[in-house]
Amino acid sequence: MNTRPYVLSIAGFDPSSGAGVTSDIKTFEQHEVYGLSVVTAITFQNESSFKGVKWLSFEEIEQQLITLAEKYTPTAIKVGLIESASTLKQILDWIKKYWPEAFIIWDPILKASAGFPFHSKLHLSISNLVQGHIHLLTPNLPEYHQLFGDDKPQQIVDALQSNILIKGGHQTGDDVCDELYMPNSDKAFRIKSQKVKGDWQKHGTGCILSSAIAAEIALNNQLPTACSKAHYYVKKIIGSNSSLLGYHTINS
Repeated sequence: MNTRPYVLSIAGFDPSSGAGVTSDIKTFEQHEVYGLSVVTAITFQNESSFKGVKWLSFEEIEQQLITLAEKYTPTAIKVGLIESASTLKQILDWIKKYWPEAFIIWDPILKASAGFPFHSKLHLSISNLVQGHIHLLTPNLPEYHQLFGDDKPQQIVDALQSNILIKGGHQTGDDVCDELYMPNSDKAFRIKSQKVKGDWQKHGTGCILSSAIAAEIALNNQLPTACSKAHYYVKKIIGSNSSLLGYHTINS
């Protein structure tokens, strides 16, 4: 009998396994939770080149969800690459109906690191999508501005009653600072550390961060603690080697 909590990744398939469902599964395994996955798209890419994407229909996504729901109840769900606002809404409505207790994280991937755009007008419907459905959003700073413009994060989370973690990987300088905004809070919870020395970039760090948070939530950590632990997990991956593909390990 499995004693680990179940955590689900609903995301795209990246053949390089630097991002997407296979990267998420590696992250789940390192955190000692049992990872499940539902594929939303097949991407044609490696860690440095993006050629295109083949989207699965919601019906195909739903068939995967139905089959999993016959046996599993995930404690936390990470949602990654999604074709459109309408598909995201269908997925979220399905989760709310069948797994209403699950903690849902959405990592709003708006374009690939190689520059391929996934969404154009998602920001127009974002508020209706998030409110009452998503517990945590994990955009980087450009994604935040694309979704919410110049509105202050605390105003957004208070209006939506959803948490937002703004990832700090795009910041200049020697430090990186992730900022967690929680509804009705006086100030952001900041997770600040020195950048890994050297020009070591990694493919898929945003995917890894959100899936690590999901794992930590499933292990009964409070959200600030989960975000902090995930931050340092990603740092270890960035420093694991000098290539674009990191090695997953907690203990190194």
